[in-house]
Amino acid sequence: MGLVMLENKRRTTERRAGRRESPWGSLLSPVKEGEPMHDYGSDELAPEQFPPQQEDTERVLGRFNVWSVLSTLLFLLFIGSLAYVVVQMWRPQDLSDIAGYQDRGNPRDLTLALKNADGAEISFSEGEINRYLRDTCRMRQGGIFSLIAHEHGLAVRLHDGYAELIIDRVINAQIHQTTAVNLSFAREHLHGRPQLRVDLRGGAPLLNSLPHGGKIGQVGLPQRYMEMLRPALHSLKESYAEFVSLVQQHGYYPEFTRSRNGAEGRVRLIPVRGSSY
Repeated sequence: MGLVMLENKRRTTERRAGRRESPWGSLLSPVKEGEPMHDYGSDELAPEQFPPQQEDTERVLGRFNVWSVLSTLLFLLFIGSLAYVVVQMWRPQDLSDIAGYQDRGNPRDLTLALKNADGAEISFSEGEINRYLRDTCRMRQGGIFSLIAHEHGLAVRLHDGYAELIIDRVINAQIHQTTAVNLSFAREHLHGRPQLRVDLRGGAPLLNSLPHGGKIGQVGLPQRYMEMLRPALHSLKESYAEFVSLVQQHGYYPEFTRSRNGAEGRVRLIPVRGSSY
């Protein structure tokens, strides 16, 4: 009797083990009469044994990775900031406030006026400078940009203590793109002779520490990033060789003032003997 019961128990165990080892799982296992419709096995819970909803929420929150979410947000913030900077770089400056850039007034020959001054102090307004550049400056777009862009104009905006030289280009005959470099001057003596040092900086520093070199579109850039415009400035200097020679000959030092109270900005060319330097 005891032997038979032991044998039946062993057969039952073997039958259950074979059911677990079936490669098709319980989904395709035949259901015998009298057995429940679902065989959850020893590792699964019956519906009435599932934990409450609160425990499910705690289990999900336990898998929540705060650092992963934070790094994703930082990455999206970086991409958004980068896209904003790119858009701002392609937004041109508003040049409508620059005197003489868009009007058709008669230009003044600044080189002739400087020659007639014969070393005396002389000044030019912002409008006179821009009209003179409009009629005498011939620009040509070079490099890879020449495939899609062409020059449109050159403008000077005067500020207190420095001048902003702005190159205006047109891309695909519709889109304007501006690149500006800030120019400030300092007088120094080299081998006993007065010389002008040109610095690519001007205005308030960026982030309270970086010298402000200029702008591409609406984005201000530090001085060292504007050094790429040195070749263009050298070409501009060669285009006005006679004017530059007269400035150097008489030791002129430029002082800039911006437009205010309806009066145009001006540049005063002060000779070396008329300066406190």
